[in-house]
Amino acid sequence: MTTLVTGATGFLGGHLVRELIERGEHVRALARGTSDVRELVELGVEISPGDLSDSFALAKAADGCDRVFHLAGLVTHDRRRRGELNEINVEGTRRVLEAVEPGTRVVYVSSVAAVGPAPALDRPATEDQPFPKRAIGLPYADSKRAAERVVADAVARGVDVVIANPGFLIGPGDVYKVSTWPLAAYLAGKLRFSTDGALSFTDARDVAAALPVLADRGRTGERTILANRDGNASWSQFFARIAAVSGVKRAVIEFPPPIAIASATVVPWPVRADEVRAAAHWWVYDTAKAERDLGYSPRGLDEAIEATIADQKLLG
Repeated sequence: MTTLVTGATGFLGGHLVRELIERGEHVRALARGTSDVRELVELGVEISPGDLSDSFALAKAADGCDRVFHLAGLVTHDRRRRGELNEINVEGTRRVLEAVEPGTRVVYVSSVAAVGPAPALDRPATEDQPFPKRAIGLPYADSKRAAERVVADAVARGVDVVIANPGFLIGPGDVYKVSTWPLAAYLAGKLRFSTDGALSFTDARDVAAALPVLADRGRTGERTILANRDGNASWSQFFARIAAVSGVKRAVIEFPPPIAIASATVVPWPVRADEVRAAAHWWVYDTAKAERDLGYSPRGLDEAIEATIADQKLLG
């Protein structure tokens, strides 16, 4: 079986490639010319040059593939980058789905951002909740919702696509430090302020292990949340768990969201106002569907935190 992976040089992609190789699949990776593919080559991955803007390169990469895992995308909450988010996350997804051959199973790796935040910390969201009006306008979530509409259109045309909605990824292997930075910033003493809100902190290794199973068992057009019940934690709870695992306790002051957002525009926080605006929601999720359909059983949050710390050598 030949499987194409976009985003193979990233955090989740790196773990997924290893999962697929262990399953005996021939893996092909779409990779930009600027990407470091040495580790992929050492693993025996076939490199197909190109990116999401190049329809010809995408068609060549997808040629002869039985399955496609589309992970590549842009993660940013900066409202000034809406154009890039649309081009990469939405139009890039459209091009991938147009490039695949008939009969190819596609796993589109979206995000829980497309599902939207839950009503409260103790009321986690499910795959079928209506997107909350209060979160409309968040740039990253908007781009992922729009990409899922592209998927729905493709499914209506007969393309076989299933959707994965991972939680907020931590764990070893975050090559670009896109997801694990709050943990590192807390331990370094750079993150001394927080606000209301929560995330579903999920080990990338668990999501990577679940994706091939989703490809095997998922139902066309449906979402499956791949988050972590134990990882559903408010910012204060998350920092407390880091402190318990690491033995490093930092004083963190919590501000109400309006004050936190306003202050982030004038005070040199480690995060921008747009990031605080996104963080001040309850991004927590119910994983019952994945548990039932895939046998999904993610590791505990403390283990994921410990592995992240060890991987990045965050403690002396």
